[in-house]
Amino acid sequence: MEEILRLINPISLLNAKERTITEEFILVVYFILTLVIVYKTFVLSFDRISPPADNSVRYNRRRVTRILFVVVGAVSLLPVIFSGLSYLPTVMGLAGAGIVISLKDITLNYVGWLLIHGSNGFEVGDRIEIEGIKGDVVNIGINRFTLMELSPDPKSEQSTNRLVHLPNHTIILHKVYVVKEKMGFVWDEFRIKIPHSADWETAEKLLNGILKNGSIIDQHKIDYSVRELSKNYLVRLGTTTPIVYMTVEEGGVLFSLRYLTHIKEKRNQKARISREILKEFGDSGIQLL
Repeated sequence: MEEILRLINPISLLNAKERTITEEFILVVYFILTLVIVYKTFVLSFDRISPPADNSVRYNRRRVTRILFVVVGAVSLLPVIFSGLSYLPTVMGLAGAGIVISLKDITLNYVGWLLIHGSNGFEVGDRIEIEGIKGDVVNIGINRFTLMELSPDPKSEQSTNRLVHLPNHTIILHKVYVVKEKMGFVWDEFRIKIPHSADWETAEKLLNGILKNGSIIDQHKIDYSVRELSKNYLVRLGTTTPIVYMTVEEGGVLFSLRYLTHIKEKRNQKARISREILKEFGDSGIQLL
């Protein structure tokens, strides 16, 4: 009877210098039960003091709290089991490994945050593409960054008005394509076709004139952006002036207008060029296919 009372007395088990496997098991059970009771009491009290705004907030709050209790409980339990000083290195090693494993994603998020703010990272306002998702960076937090999603249709690239939250460690595991806000210009092409019988020389002249129109393409702004970007990045864009390519194809003559345009103005730029082409070609009597 005395032995049974000693086994169910947690204080007696804690004070014992040498414990059997059975005593260790009973002590662990006591510890887990105590931890569960403390966790439940803490969660209920916290919800009463600061009620969550919605179910998602309650879920995330309890998830974080549960992880913290598990980590703290595991670290606290190890010295109880391995109470001898000879086990101290083992205790510290197991505790460190447990923390790293439990907080793996959080640790990688911190590393990702440092990489994002590094010289090869990105900033708020940059346009990036990662894991098949394209958008403008609107926020960078310690654990995650947020994108304003863009339509996957390459012809529009308009905002879908949806926010996409990605953990920072995503940039470690996946390729990231970045268009810097400081140099938000990318090459784009506009293609049109005219009949073989049309005046292709006049058409080529008109197209070159449209691309050199300062109200359509601001070449001074592009050159300034390239100079500013070159202060921090070794960039060699080569020729930055727009150019018109001509190809003879079956069914007509194809013109490809290649020019630099701001990443956020691609659709508007094409609309401006389209209006000018329709106007100039209409005045010259050149038919489009």
